[in-house]
Amino acid sequence: MNESFAAIILAAGFSSRMGAFKPLLRLGAETALEKSIKLFRRTGIAHLQVVVGHQSEALIPLIEDLNVCCTINPRYQEGMFTSVQCAMARLPEGIDAFFMQPVDIPLTRNRTLDALIRARQATGKGIIHPVFWGKRGHPPLISTTYRDLILQSDGEGGLKALLLPFADNILEIEVPDEHCTLDMDTPADYAYLLYRQEHFAVPSHRECEHLLTHHFSVSEKVAAHSRQVARVALTLTSHLNQAGIVMDRELVRAAALLHDCCRSQTDHARTGARALRELGYETIAGPVASHMDIDVPPEAVPTLHEVLFLADKLVMGSRLTDLNERFAEKLERFSGQPAIVDAIERRRQAACRIGKKCETIFKRSLTEVLRRDHLDELEG
Repeated sequence: MNESFAAIILAAGFSSRMGAFKPLLRLGAETALEKSIKLFRRTGIAHLQVVVGHQSEALIPLIEDLNVCCTINPRYQEGMFTSVQCAMARLPEGIDAFFMQPVDIPLTRNRTLDALIRARQATGKGIIHPVFWGKRGHPPLISTTYRDLILQSDGEGGLKALLLPFADNILEIEVPDEHCTLDMDTPADYAYLLYRQEHFAVPSHRECEHLLTHHFSVSEKVAAHSRQVARVALTLTSHLNQAGIVMDRELVRAAALLHDCCRSQTDHARTGARALRELGYETIAGPVASHMDIDVPPEAVPTLHEVLFLADKLVMGSRLTDLNERFAEKLERFSGQPAIVDAIERRRQAACRIGKKCETIFKRSLTEVLRRDHLDELEG
């Protein structure tokens, strides 16, 4: 357990815009409050505190069952800053910094918390914000240096205004975590959180783009190729789904967008798969690992691995092509190198077998299905 850091979960508000009590809204098998508590426990934060106010009688038994410190804010009607002050008053001695998390942002990824802790340890900055595509998310990690200042403040402008004069001690770090910016102020927000909870093991479209840009730093040429491969893969998936062969579009899109994440490195398919596993994305690592070489089983139904392999072979650069054109150029270029020609021929035959599977299911040729003006968009 990490004894140097604490986490404060703010759950005292009215939930007025949402129209339902947010701490007890369910995300899968757990409530938002349970999700928030378990997030910090998985990260090893030893000191957890939940601040309650409105409908506290409904939350206290749950908090006690989870063996977490519960702080009652008698002034919750005066706004969130009073809950922050209540938490500061009960913060244990010896804490270096604390996370501040509203209960309605329950899906922040653990790697985001890890990144904030590493940044605090490496830089000593007093206020560290996770940022996703330039937008600040939650939770910030705040030094206990500011504890007395918070306790003595009248709360004018809230915590953000109070810490504004310390801009030189603020650090923003980009994280590939859309969820740190997702709250549930409205029913529409909640609906999207439910969707992301269902697909939590798969990076969202925006997270994939963030990974390509900030984590893997791929070239624009590789990014453009990956987007086109994703459109082709999604189009194939749409037609498979219409034929009753269910394939998860989120999974297909993420695998396709990230299949060349380590394109500049040796053995880039397996290297990329290892990198994605390290990020916690096991579900897409397998298809990425096999997108260069694949064994095609005789079963008639194509797998996700096969769909990605075929889609990749149907795109040259960012241009849609057919299998004959794709492989003819490579076979001619390496005609004097038998080992390479053998590898190219194996890939060509694998792509053709997968293509035949798809055409049999579609009852149409790949050329008809993949008309340039009828490719699926990345969103949706």
